[in-house]
Amino acid sequence: MKKLLIFIASIMIISGCTNTTTSFNNSKKQEHNEKKQQVDEEEIFQFAGPWDKDLFDSFYLKTKEVSDIGEIKGGIVPHHLLAGYIDATFFEYIKKQKPSTILLIGPNHFSRGFGVPVITSKRNWKTPYGITKANTKIIDELATLNEVVIDENVIKEEHSMYSIIPFINKSLPDTSVVPLIFNHNITEEESNKVIQKIIEVLPKDAVIVSSIDFSHYQTLPAANFHDELSINVIKTFDYSRLDRLEIDSIPSLEILLKLMEYYKTQHVAYEIHDNSALIANNENAQNNTSYYSPYFATGKPETNSAISILQFGDLMLDRDVQKQITAHGEEYLLEKLAGQENRFFSGTDIIAANLEGPFADSRRNTSKSIAFRFDPTLIPMLQTYKFNLFNTANNHSIDMSRKGLEESNNNVDKAGIAYYGGDGYTVTPSSSLTKTIGNKTITFIGVNDTFHTMDEDEVEKLIKKGKEISDYVIVNIHWGTEYKPTSNARQQYLAHLFIDNGADIIIGHHPHVIQEMEIYNNKPIFYSLGNFIFDQYWSTPTQVGLGVGLVLYKDQISTYLFPLQGTQSQLIQIIGTEKDQFFANFIDKSNLNNHTITNNNINIFHYE
Repeated sequence: MKKLLIFIASIMIISGCTNTTTSFNNSKKQEHNEKKQQVDEEEIFQFAGPWDKDLFDSFYLKTKEVSDIGEIKGGIVPHHLLAGYIDATFFEYIKKQKPSTILLIGPNHFSRGFGVPVITSKRNWKTPYGITKANTKIIDELATLNEVVIDENVIKEEHSMYSIIPFINKSLPDTSVVPLIFNHNITEEESNKVIQKIIEVLPKDAVIVSSIDFSHYQTLPAANFHDELSINVIKTFDYSRLDRLEIDSIPSLEILLKLMEYYKTQHVAYEIHDNSALIANNENAQNNTSYYSPYFATGKPETNSAISILQFGDLMLDRDVQKQITAHGEEYLLEKLAGQENRFFSGTDIIAANLEGPFADSRRNTSKSIAFRFDPTLIPMLQTYKFNLFNTANNHSIDMSRKGLEESNNNVDKAGIAYYGGDGYTVTPSSSLTKTIGNKTITFIGVNDTFHTMDEDEVEKLIKKGKEISDYVIVNIHWGTEYKPTSNARQQYLAHLFIDNGADIIIGHHPHVIQEMEIYNNKPIFYSLGNFIFDQYWSTPTQVGLGVGLVLYKDQISTYLFPLQGTQSQLIQIIGTEKDQFFANFIDKSNLNNHTITNNNINIFHYE
């Protein structure tokens, strides 16, 4: 047991990789071959880890029973051995196929090997169950490519390989292996050459396995939120969104998917999804790893893409917030929330907020007692955290005049960040924005109802038009009474009116505190998300905000609630007993219409 704990701990702390150049020409390959140690092709790997037969036997005692789903051409298994039962389940299922070869694909976690795109090995592998032979014939064929290098020293230290080999030997003792580890910076051209060569040399009965772990260093709810997009992208074979996924090897996934496409085995016939927090029975753990293991069989991919959105409330970067940035640096505000490798802000299509003021080029004199202006040089900071959408419909949009709003829009647009909401005073076509993501279309509408009578008819027209051209319509609205913890009759009337006219989700802000949630006609209303980044340090409620993760399916809205605590504008997730207390109060004042919150998640089905 001590060995097991040491090994699991060592795997859990492994993270990331360094950037390296992937251009690898013939001269560099020759240089690499001269520098690497020469070894006997028959030499057997000696594992550095505590390889314990009892450890792997324990995984086989926990395998899941998989009904007969036919022949499997490929799949994904984790290399984080806390979830070893998933690997055991996969290889036990395919053993009846008796494949001659396993093509094992995984990440080169630390980009070892002089920036080589792909590294392989001709050594055999020693496991607790015996020797797994390398398929040297295929490996030699692949190594004729300029992009593929045999490097025994690099690959023997790569846990995406050596964690998996014992499962292959126990379940498939007569099967040989072709191990390939991919640099994270491999180019598409290099990748395609390798794929084509694999297709040429791989035997028909081979099974292709990618060794991939999914969300890292996240709370269980954040990991589940990120995994929903990853799973949907995999099932729909949406290559255009692979770079948004929070996984440890995009190349290992892309190559697997392209090979499954070639073999016409794009149907996920079986799947396992799990998380280290659940396996360890500690749902409040903060730094978790998640696992997804699909089994690919003959058939077509799914066709319905899901859209993933992470939405925050009021974002203000002036006054004391600017002072905090000046004193501590730009990373101060969000570095704790972002976590290791900025992963909290990964794994989603859109990250959005209500932009409570303009990125105007200069500060202007104004008669307003409270007027905000954000320094445009802060825009790259928000890009670092992958913000790509702002609502501008609020009572501070023209604090620096209409010219200042125009400058702000230009500055945001130059940075490649989309925006909508107009000037916040009138409802016009610029109040809405339509985006296509995957094979779905979504319309965002931003309006302001704080200090003037909003034109309800014009909002209804925008909603109905959005419904005609989009799969989803989301209304962001600035409304309500400041510092009131519950909505008023006007907010409730407007929210119901918008949904009755076709809106799918209502997201409110302006009160600077969190207000209740309502599920009306199976569609969610967030009356106020409260402050995201603000400087109202004088009360606890104004320093607590709500991030909302939305995964929009054809017949379901999967909603994640992330309560956030600010301290001098620096944000963290609320966890543990404080999170439990937050949700107890939130649920008590909300109207969820018999829906329940589990691990921060509410599933709302059949909302059409």
